[in-house]
Amino acid sequence: MTAMETAVESVALLPVGTLTIDQSILTYRRGPGDKVECPVICVFIEMADGEHILFDTGPPPALLDGTDKLSEHQRQVVCSYTQEDDLRHRLKSLGYTPGDVKLVINSHFHWDHSGGNYLFDHARVMVQAKEVRFAGMPDAFVDGAYTAALYETAAERDILSGDRMIRPGVLAIATPGHTPGHQSLLIALPSGRALILTGDAMFCPANIDPAIPPGNAHTPEDAIASIQRLKALAEFHGGDLVICHDPGLWDSWRPAPHRYI
Repeated sequence: MTAMETAVESVALLPVGTLTIDQSILTYRRGPGDKVECPVICVFIEMADGEHILFDTGPPPALLDGTDKLSEHQRQVVCSYTQEDDLRHRLKSLGYTPGDVKLVINSHFHWDHSGGNYLFDHARVMVQAKEVRFAGMPDAFVDGAYTAALYETAAERDILSGDRMIRPGVLAIATPGHTPGHQSLLIALPSGRALILTGDAMFCPANIDPAIPPGNAHTPEDAIASIQRLKALAEFHGGDLVICHDPGLWDSWRPAPHRYI
């Protein structure tokens, strides 16, 4: 296929700690009781015009001083989080600061994906309208994943209703299922390579073929449809899925300061 026009210069995967997750959360009803250590990442998208983008903001860096606003249950899920995992440190390794980020795209508002939003009050936050509505009044069986004090920041919001081309080479893709307003991101690199940042639309390669939803999906049927859609997009564009909580992520990908171009 002909490489699509892109304003992206590079992409860097930023490790921001790890979580301990039950295998049955990764793969629906499979492996209950088996604990798995999963990475948490943010993704820095370097733009040619300096309007840099960050996909997700990870857990709150305030974990380091105990002012994180998380519940005790949420803290117990955190397996490791060090000074090096602080998002500010990871950005510094690339030569940037939070002030250089102009747009934050949240896959969804769960605490491990929006915990650093407070660092970016100067930026715009892009999120799906369905996620905003659901986060404000989530169903009781999933409300423990939302912490309003983390995602309700002073930043200006850009509300999406479905797919949208954000910039040349950056496409937001509605992928409901994990939450009603979950979104993923398709990125075209200058080399012509396509990366699809899944967020929590899938947790590991075992979700893909056959499509098995994560065990904590709000709506499993939607989760399966989103998995199938991301797989088809990857095949169509000859691209690669970056499965953000994949326990084997670093077997296939290199963390920042490496840049994919």
